[in-house]
Amino acid sequence: MHSFDLYDTWRICHPNTRDYTYFSHVHSSYSRIDLCLIHSSALSRLLEATIGIITWSDHAPLTLTFEAAFPPRGMGNWRLNDSLIVDRDDVSTMLQLLQEYFTTNVIGDVATASVWLAYKAVMRGHFIQRGAQRKRRLNAQMTALICRITELETQNKSSPTPNITVQLISQCRELEHLMLQVTARSIRRLNYAHYTQGNKPGKLLASKLKGKRMQTNIPYLLDANNVKIYNPALITDEFARYYASLYNLGLDHTVPSPTQHDIDLFLQAASLPSLSPSQATDLLAAFTEEEVLKAINALPKNKAPGPDGFTNLYYQVFASSLVPTLTLFFNDIKNTGIIPPEMLQATVVTLPKPGKPPTHCANVRPISLLNVDAKLYAKLLATRLAPLLPSLIATEQTGFVLGRQTCDNTRCFYDIIDLAHRTNTSGLLLALDAEKAFDRLHWGYMRLVLLKFGLPAQFVHSIMALYSAPSAKVLASGFLSSSFHITNGTRQGCPLSPLIFILALEPLALQIKISQAIKGMPTPNGEHKLALFADDILLFLTTPEISLPSLFHLLDSFGALSYYKNNVSKTQALPINIAASSLGSLRSKYPFDWRSTSLKYLGISLSKSRGTILKENFTPLLNSIETQLSTWSTNESSWLGRMAAIKMCILPQILYYFRNIPVFIPAHLLLRLQKLLHAHIWKGKPPRLSASTVTAPRRNGGLGFLDLQIVLQSSLTSPTVVVNASQRTTSMVTVGECHDFHI
Repeated sequence: MHSFDLYDTWRICHPNTRDYTYFSHVHSSYSRIDLCLIHSSALSRLLEATIGIITWSDHAPLTLTFEAAFPPRGMGNWRLNDSLIVDRDDVSTMLQLLQEYFTTNVIGDVATASVWLAYKAVMRGHFIQRGAQRKRRLNAQMTALICRITELETQNKSSPTPNITVQLISQCRELEHLMLQVTARSIRRLNYAHYTQGNKPGKLLASKLKGKRMQTNIPYLLDANNVKIYNPALITDEFARYYASLYNLGLDHTVPSPTQHDIDLFLQAASLPSLSPSQATDLLAAFTEEEVLKAINALPKNKAPGPDGFTNLYYQVFASSLVPTLTLFFNDIKNTGIIPPEMLQATVVTLPKPGKPPTHCANVRPISLLNVDAKLYAKLLATRLAPLLPSLIATEQTGFVLGRQTCDNTRCFYDIIDLAHRTNTSGLLLALDAEKAFDRLHWGYMRLVLLKFGLPAQFVHSIMALYSAPSAKVLASGFLSSSFHITNGTRQGCPLSPLIFILALEPLALQIKISQAIKGMPTPNGEHKLALFADDILLFLTTPEISLPSLFHLLDSFGALSYYKNNVSKTQALPINIAASSLGSLRSKYPFDWRSTSLKYLGISLSKSRGTILKENFTPLLNSIETQLSTWSTNESSWLGRMAAIKMCILPQILYYFRNIPVFIPAHLLLRLQKLLHAHIWKGKPPRLSASTVTAPRRNGGLGFLDLQIVLQSSLTSPTVVVNASQRTTSMVTVGECHDFHI
């Protein structure tokens, strides 16, 4: 060992002591055969090496203690242990406590907000107490057994006798039985879940199919001076500084501060539509208990809670007791516009972006965890507002508007391309890249936009309550940063945020549409200039020498009012029928990401040539699916489970491409993909059932598996069906003109 510069840790710490790590029941003898070796460079940090007691197996655990330059992990936030609200007796006790609390405290002279905040503190204390009592009882039993086992083992090592050995084995079995009791219920539930859900699409199967878990730990971070930070507490503080600057752009002297007068002028020029008086009146109606209960029941399972620690499951289990007080509380907020700051706190957790080293703050995706009560309030507002958006948002915007889909934009693109080729029109297609668009939105601009759309002042006031005093802390490696205030941007994870954002972006879209200096593609129905999905903007421009300066002047004006920032270097540009001399001049003036054949938009490669559509999209899709299926081939699952996996993970990918690219797929490609899927079901072996039986509907005795020909036909025809839906107006250039792409 010394020739490799390795040292026995236990012998280094105990040079003159005798102890053992293995007990042979056959020979009734002890020996030390388990070693932990470390390099000499780590010896200075070794504090202790201890051999534990032999309990479950015939080997003892070996524990090493090292000196760390900093604590490896912090305590984090308190979070409700959902196992405390699963047992019927526990739930009954807590329900009684809830009812007693609200009966005593919900009285006329006490503010509902105070009652609600105090209730969370009371319940948190009770849950902590119950968890501690359960843990204390278990630890007391286990500690007594471990002490007895340690005593017997010490005697048996020094002077072994058959009587001591029998007692030792008996105590070890008792400890094993106690530990099995703790895990037995979990094992039963796990076996039940595997039996009932193992072959069905769901979270259990998804977790099995998921590859190696994403590495969330960040080993080190580079600060502004490119100095490596290893201390996780300091890494958390560095993230907090970065996000504090992002969410407080008003403190940055290089960012202009818009005035209300300038915002009003911009909005007046956009000629925004407005709600009717009856629509505005409906928004002001009081929340009902039925609405609150519906919002609670719609909460997704197994989501991380906000800073208060109360989970979605908690609200669903105790909904009957919580709904009356929540309804009063939410109506008070709606009427007064006052919301407790504690309710607006958030925890920001960091996830590294795929393909980028997590050594810079910009390469990490922040995920905001909001309190469930704040999300419920926002959900109620969003449910009221969402049905009105089709009358306020032009058809070019397809994101987060009822009845509109991404395929509207991609089909519009191909209609434009087809028309440009047939009429020999020259132009430029731009896919703008907005820098952290949702996080930068100016609140003053946001409030004035909502009022300009005709939303009642009281309803806008109730929305702005969510932005009255929000704050956040960064959580990384269990360490919480100091709190920082937020003064711009929509709240991530808030159901209302996407609706607010598309309303805030609509004035820009309307200004582009009505601008005489920005020339769009000519169509039989007039000029067509843009397509949007939230902040993903696709522009169709002609005479780019004139249109581009006007466009960027408008973007700069909009950015000065709303904090919108376009990333020019990441903006993709695709020229159509532009002469080489003119194209060279444009390339020298504008540092776009210039493309020659296609641009990437909403995950689709939009090609300007019909002949390359399949090559740009379906060939990579086939390769990706083949790789994914190859990765799954080592998983142990039944053929029904493999069918469920394909439906859950592969089918959405296929549907997305089929729906967003209006072109027929050659039969040989469909056949190749179909064979690939069937080969995975049977693991490359001869099939047990015919393909017709596998793809036949269940009502006809089949298994309801994918028939890709039918999937393709339904995907291509479904947009035609929804054109006449009540909440749907097509934004295509002309349905039927481009017969090569439409059925």
